[in-house]
Amino acid sequence: MTWTFSDSIASDKDKVRLKIGDTDTDDQLLSDETISALLVIRADVVLCAIDACRAILAKLARDIDRSAAGMSGSRSQKTQHYKDILSSLIKESGGETRIKVGGISKSDNDTLNDDSDFEKPTFTIGMNDRVSRSGGTNGDWDT
Repeated sequence: MTWTFSDSIASDKDKVRLKIGDTDTDDQLLSDETISALLVIRADVVLCAIDACRAILAKLARDIDRSAAGMSGSRSQKTQHYKDILSSLIKESGGETRIKVGGISKSDNDTLNDDSDFEKPTFTIGMNDRVSRSGGTNGDWDT
């Protein structure tokens, strides 16, 4: 497994590392391969960083607190630190769910709607609009 980080943050991998604080060569948390795999699953850097934080938290949960020669590094401090980063990243992402629709043009949409084999959606824009007897949308409603 390899671990690399470039201060130029030219790659998405480096952007993820920066967001999660995995930039110290002497304290490597996730391998390049792990971050690359997460980027395949979630192409968005922030969402990938969220998954990376969760992976780090899972890794920290296995470790025990240690102390040596008057110095101590508490796992619980690191765990809280990554929980704080995770919370911040979730806020940055606007929550955990995002919907991305791409590649549908008006003509593609019209083609789909004209296709008799295309299953129509159960709801559409304007499906609850009612026309009044006078032709407007207010007033006496047709039943």
